[in-house]
Amino acid sequence: MAFTGDLENLHIVDIIQLLHTTRKSGTFSVRGSRGESRIIFSNGYMVGASHLNNRVRIGTVLVRMNAITLKDLEKALEIQRNAGRDRKPLIATLIELGKLKHEEAAKGLGKLIEMTIVELIGWTKGTFTLDTEDIAVTPECSYPVGKMEQATALDAQMVLMDALRIFDERERDRQSGEDLPSYEELFADVIPSAAVEKEEISSVLTADDLGLADLDRLERKIPQFLPVHEIFDPVEMHRQKIRETLADFSAEEQEAFVSFLEKSTVRISPRDGSARQEGTAKAIILFSEDEFIKHSVMTICKNEGVLVFATDGEEELDHIIAQCLLLKTLPILVFDSPGMSEGMLSEEKIVSLRRQVKERYPQVSSIQMVSTMDYTFTLQSYHDGIRAVLPKPSKEALKATFIEDAIKFLETLRSYIKEFFREQKEVGATDNQLSKIKDRIRELRDIDEPSDVSFALLQAVAEIFERSITFIVRPSELIGERGLGLHAGREPASTARLKVPLTKHSVFRDVIETGEFFYGESEDEVLTKHLFAGIGAPMRPTIFLLPMKSRGKVVTLTYGDFGMKEVRPVEIDTLVIMANQAGLVVENALYRKLLNKASHK
Repeated sequence: MAFTGDLENLHIVDIIQLLHTTRKSGTFSVRGSRGESRIIFSNGYMVGASHLNNRVRIGTVLVRMNAITLKDLEKALEIQRNAGRDRKPLIATLIELGKLKHEEAAKGLGKLIEMTIVELIGWTKGTFTLDTEDIAVTPECSYPVGKMEQATALDAQMVLMDALRIFDERERDRQSGEDLPSYEELFADVIPSAAVEKEEISSVLTADDLGLADLDRLERKIPQFLPVHEIFDPVEMHRQKIRETLADFSAEEQEAFVSFLEKSTVRISPRDGSARQEGTAKAIILFSEDEFIKHSVMTICKNEGVLVFATDGEEELDHIIAQCLLLKTLPILVFDSPGMSEGMLSEEKIVSLRRQVKERYPQVSSIQMVSTMDYTFTLQSYHDGIRAVLPKPSKEALKATFIEDAIKFLETLRSYIKEFFREQKEVGATDNQLSKIKDRIRELRDIDEPSDVSFALLQAVAEIFERSITFIVRPSELIGERGLGLHAGREPASTARLKVPLTKHSVFRDVIETGEFFYGESEDEVLTKHLFAGIGAPMRPTIFLLPMKSRGKVVTLTYGDFGMKEVRPVEIDTLVIMANQAGLVVENALYRKLLNKASHK
């Protein structure tokens, strides 16, 4: 069966995630003005691809990756040409020759698929087809597809996460004016096309090409855009999965849950989504054997820009965590509730696995699902450092209300995960601000003019606060020097018209007299009458006043507030350190000028 759709209605990333979530098999073909690319799926995992440019072949990729030499490739191709009907796939030939390891072959496959996806991410126009009959195994084939996947398949979410990262990096470099070479240039065929007969080199690399066991008996058809009988319908794909996992529930109950999934996945273009704009991927690792819970969690998280990796294997769990951290993504680990058996999801095994993860990856937070009545295991989970414990509904215990309970549970899990990544973003933003402030402290050492020093301090405050102003301290008043964020565009603006009297008690005078910063809410009369009257009051009355001292007295006062945005956590100590450093730089600059004057007399 073949399904077709339009890229204007469904983005490439959405489709890949959906095929992974619903565990589809077949060839996903994409056709646009630039040509055609294909990705082959088996039960939701990627097992092959053909690049848009047919000069980007697996042999070339392996040579460019230094996995094999050009001489190795030429020898393997010669063996293939002379093999006749006994011809084996290129990679199988290289492995038999002892020129290529299975690990390097898998890396080559991953690189080819990654390049294919990176090229397709930017496409907004074109058509796609999913042909579910594209991969077939002959009746006499003794090598099971499931075993093939375990040995050679790539996790679609992991490949997608890396491809999105590479795409964003290339886009940033391109927008900054850098001339980037195309993949066609980087991986151009190392052997002239005329030297290779078309029938001897398949344009599609699949798990077959990894040369494991009897995979050479895997039949593959060259993907074509066959007559299409059905439109690609994501809701129908969810419906089929729910029918499988909730087979003992009525059609009405199944449809109620499908409706929930449909409402939970209102399409957001991954090119405009918040996860992409934040510049960091969000990922969940779900340790579970429950197909219903795996499909549901993958689906509800998709619209939040969260990639979900599901596994029930200990070694695979460790590999996924390591890969996420390698890609600079800090995942959250979700353990399913323990089952009654003594297998991987027994209570004893989960407790042991949680402790191993905590010891090996202390930076990774974990959530534990529990049965509603398991009081003891809940306490044990918190004792072991689990971040949160969520009661999971049971089909066996409360079947009559299971659909309703499952929806409430998934909505709660989604809200918790969304809040978790919001907090993670804030922590990351704070770390980024600290790094910027450290850079500014280093920059201060090269500044000679006092006005440039005060501006550098103003910029540091503006990195955190929406509005910031530098005031020059005079005996009876503060006089505005420059401001940032007071107008659209956040360009520096003169604030000479702003004057704040120091003739009576105020929060400004307290800071100047004590030499200590102020950060907090203030209803000070001088503040509202003289400053807010000129620049407008912020949404919240939380302000920051940072004094810079030189030769024992305050010479400038830097003001900051959050404008029309909500108050957020602020690392004040580093700004204070920078202000102290700025004061020393001003003193040194003055001393140097005095010495220069003295030397000229």
